[in-house]
Amino acid sequence: MLAQRVFRNVIYNSSSTLVASLTGLIVVIFLARALKPELFGIYSLSLSLIYLFSILADLGINAAATRYIADAVSKENENLAGSYSKFLLKTKILLSVSVALLAFSVSGAISDFFEKPLATPLQLLSLFLFFSSISSLLNSMANALNDFRINLLNSMVSGLSKLLLTFLLVSVGLSLYGAILALVISSLISLLFSFSYVRKFDFLFHGEESFRKSRVFRFIVFTAILSLTWLIFANVDVVMIGYFLPSEEVAYYRAAFSIVSAVIGLVSFPAVFLPVFVKLEREDLNLAFHRAFKYSSALCIPSAFGLAMISKELLLFAYGSDYAGGLNAMRILSFLLLSPIFGIYGSIFSSKEKPELNFYPLAVSMVINVFLNWILIPVYGIEGAAVATVFSNGIYWSMLVVICAKVLRISPKLEHIAKPTISAILMAIIGSNLHPLLVIPVCVFVYSAIMLLIKGITAEDISFIRKVAKIKA
Repeated sequence: MLAQRVFRNVIYNSSSTLVASLTGLIVVIFLARALKPELFGIYSLSLSLIYLFSILADLGINAAATRYIADAVSKENENLAGSYSKFLLKTKILLSVSVALLAFSVSGAISDFFEKPLATPLQLLSLFLFFSSISSLLNSMANALNDFRINLLNSMVSGLSKLLLTFLLVSVGLSLYGAILALVISSLISLLFSFSYVRKFDFLFHGEESFRKSRVFRFIVFTAILSLTWLIFANVDVVMIGYFLPSEEVAYYRAAFSIVSAVIGLVSFPAVFLPVFVKLEREDLNLAFHRAFKYSSALCIPSAFGLAMISKELLLFAYGSDYAGGLNAMRILSFLLLSPIFGIYGSIFSSKEKPELNFYPLAVSMVINVFLNWILIPVYGIEGAAVATVFSNGIYWSMLVVICAKVLRISPKLEHIAKPTISAILMAIIGSNLHPLLVIPVCVFVYSAIMLLIKGITAEDISFIRKVAKIKA
């Protein structure tokens, strides 16, 4: 049953993001306390800059691997799938080496531009860029075969090794460089694991069938531009904060954003739909979209309200009073938890070889984001960056809805947004007067009860979830 396969993949993917989010958050909390705001700001800015380079090492190849290998396997043509994977793997290795060398060579110039000690961190992180780039492609190749177990296992291997190495190397006195070396070594371990896992799919490395490379390149070009735009969109706030403000402000923003990102990872599952959407057309695609949108909305909307409510308790518990400066930014950024709802559109566009449909709204939103950051950060600091990020994301989401409705004739039902929103607002009103220890359990109960009362969750939904999960009454 297709739905059961999707559910299984959601479990694997959600579990992997849970492990990655929790281990990543623990590392960030530890480093924030151990390095203090100034060095933690340098660490955060260096990572954001290397992530900007990393897109040049991908250029849409990961998405192309998932899309075309899945297509070949759906046609039971393993030889073609192997041909796709060999071509894309060779291309990825060449790009990754070139970009890692580029990042290494310009690290000094970047350090001078920002007037911060970034050269050595960026040089070390160029190795991280190479290892993680190849590892991500291997994961995408397995995902194309509807194998998402690799995501969970790789998250465990990578996350635990990063956690242990960070504690060890920082504790022995290596400070900032210990934290960066932990990233580099754990990414190498992750690469070795991914390669050993994917090797069992022997046909992925032995294809000899010719294929139309122009078709693949077209997909790669649009996806590369999309990925570059998205990565700028996702990191420009930290980079511009680093340019306008002291490194301590970068640390406050990164601390807040790390908690938000961790929660986003827990409620996000659009990636598992790409191999499935490749096989669906018309009515089946429409039905799959509506179910995914409905359940994602029912989870993400109350999560956004809930995180905004308990931001103070989470931030102070995780980082201590040294990072209280990030509280208002975190409350604003909490509404990025709506992003997984609209991530479903990206999976649909990629599955139908239309990545350009995702690019246009993202490009417009990126420009708006850069402009707003440029205007707001000097005046309002990191709170201005948070407003710019949330507002520009809202523009992006709205444009996705309009474009998908116009081109693919697929539109979300208003009730799938309205009912969770009404329930979440009432939940927030009730929860705002509660003791912090009671907020989460009471809010979960209140939200669920209201959703059942207004039929945001129906008996059909419960029956479908039980069937998919094989839960017996």
